[in-house]
This record gives sequence, C-alpha cells and structure tokens, in this order.
Amino acid sequence: MQACKRKYIHLYDGSTHAIVLLLTSCFVFGLAAAADMLQGVDVPRFSYAGSRVNVSCSYDLTSTGLYSLKWYHNDQEFYRHVPTERNRPVVIKPSLKFNVHEVSRSDQQVTLELTSLTSEASGEYKCEVIAEHPSFRTETRAANMTVMAERPQPPAITGGQESYEAGELVQLLCTPQYLSPAALHTQPQPTITWYIAGHPAPPEHVIPHRGRAREPPGLTLSVRADKVSRLTGGGEVEFQCLLTLADSKIRSSSSMKTTLQRSSYLYNYFSAEYDEGLSERRHDRNKIKLDLSND
Repeated sequence: MQACKRKYIHLYDGSTHAIVLLLTSCFVFGLAAAADMLQGVDVPRFSYAGSRVNVSCSYDLTSTGLYSLKWYHNDQEFYRHVPTERNRPVVIKPSLKFNVHEVSRSDQQVTLELTSLTSEASGEYKCEVIAEHPSFRTETRAANMTVMAERPQPPAITGGQESYEAGELVQLLCTPQYLSPAALHTQPQPTITWYIAGHPAPPEHVIPHRGRAREPPGLTLSVRADKVSRLTGGGEVEFQCLLTLADSKIRSSSSMKTTLQRSSYLYNYFSAEYDEGLSERRHDRNKIKLDLSND
C-alpha cells in the first residue's frame, strides 16, 4: 500500500529538490509495505491415479503473525491451520478424491502429502494465507495438477534388424504405449528424447513420426552405423528412448543395448525404468548381429 498521496507543488530555488525527494521516499515506503506475504506454492503439474505427491505453501510473516493458512482443491477447503486454536490448530477434511497427511509445518512453510489420488483430483490447488489482527491481510497462490488415469508405460522401440553394414542406416522408432485406447486422447502427450550411449542424439538424426489416427506420435532415430561407431568408439552401445511429461519427474524409458563389433552375436534386451524407482523391468529379446566397422 502507498503511504502518501501524490501532490504537485510548484516551488522554486532549492525547495523543489526537497519536495521531489519527499514524494519519492513515500512511494518507496509504499512498495515495501506491499511486499508479498505468500512466497509461492509447489504443486506437481502431473501425477497419476493411485500415486502420492507433496504440495507446499511458503510464506513470510516476520512483520506480523499468521492468523490462518488454508488449502483448497477447486475452491473446496481440505486443510486448515489456525495457530490460535490451541485445542485444534489443524483441521483436515476428508475427501473422496485423495487422502491428506501433514508432512511438515513451520513458521515459513506447510507441506502436505496427498495419497491415493483419483482422476477427480485434477484441478486447481490454492493456498490462502491470512495475517493476524489488525490487518487480516489475505493472499492466495494457486497451481494446477493433472492426474492421469494410468501411469506412463515404457515406450516401444521397433525397427531394429539383424545386422548392419558400414554405411547402412540404423533406424529405430520410439512410440509411447498406453494400457487403454482412450488414454491416447485423454492423457497429455509426453516429450520423446533419443540417447546414444547416454548422450542426446544429434537433432539432425531424429525425425518426428506421425502415426495413424489411433496410433500415438513417435520419434525415429536415423543414423549411419559407421557414425555410431565413430561417436562411441565401438563396443557396447545403448540406444535409449526417454519419455517425460513437461518439467515433471514422471518419466519412463526403454533401452536397447548392443555391441558394435564385426560379426559378433550378443543379446539385445530392453529395459524399462520408472522415475523414483517405482518399478523396473528387464527382459531378454532376440539375438542380433551388428557389423558397424568402417572396413
């Protein structure tokens, strides 16, 4: 809030400078008084049904006390903290959309854990902070979270052949996989990234793949076998396809490991990993032979 009003006074000589300084100081004081109490909220952009997430609300009330802090989901209150209520300072309201557990509470932040998420848990999560008497100043911050019906599945890697001669193309297609056909149209589309031996594939070697109407879009890796050998120095090389949802921690991947030797048989296997160690699956596939020498 601004502490003083603007007033234009026409004076002369040295007095004019004194008035300008006075008006400026009033304006700066007003900005300081209006500093945000609520520093921010931390809400994941994506999650999936059955999982658990943390949501946090940070605030700074060093100049006044906290009257109350509340959390809302789609404008429905589900958490309340009122420090002056000694008998019941925290109230958690039951919900059919998720369960609520208080993880931590301090004079600067409240963190909650939401478990057993359902698809109906999607929407806006808002934190409201109210300062103590006499101002009862109120501030809110909000963020949206989308809860998907199913967790991301390992992508499919297709297109490998039994052997490659120097100069031939290694063409691999990576496409997202879904448990139900409806998820293709209802869930957010992930970002697909190809890696060769742990390094992002050069952009000139990745090509967007547009599938048919009922197929998810994919990404093709197309690179000459001899170039792969030069990039990696030969030996065992891993081609990995990684799916991520925006800037979230939800991700899944599949990888194909091969040894770039002349006429050498090795197993080619695919591995799938979920972020945060939720699950890991590895299984053998068919034997392949790769010839990636420059001879």
